[in-house]
Amino acid sequence: MMVTKEKQRGALLALNSILVLSRSLAHEGRSHDLAIILDITEYLPMLMLESEDRTGVFREQLVDLARRYPVFAHALERFDGVD
Repeated sequence: MMVTKEKQRGALLALNSILVLSRSLAHEGRSHDLAIILDITEYLPMLMLESEDRTGVFREQLVDLARRYPVFAHALERFDGVD
């Protein structure tokens, strides 16, 4: 996996947070927002499988998501170990 070993747990916690928050949006009927969120998120697991270190790119995707939808800042916090 090529999110650094030190960040792998945080990466999985961030993905978990995104899924939980996305489920809430689905219940609210926010399908357009959910489509954008999933477009950003679908790339994250692939970054974890790359042969080169993609930790910074992974984090930037989380930053982008949090800028667009501030509620997802929690995912970034989990990645950064603030949780």
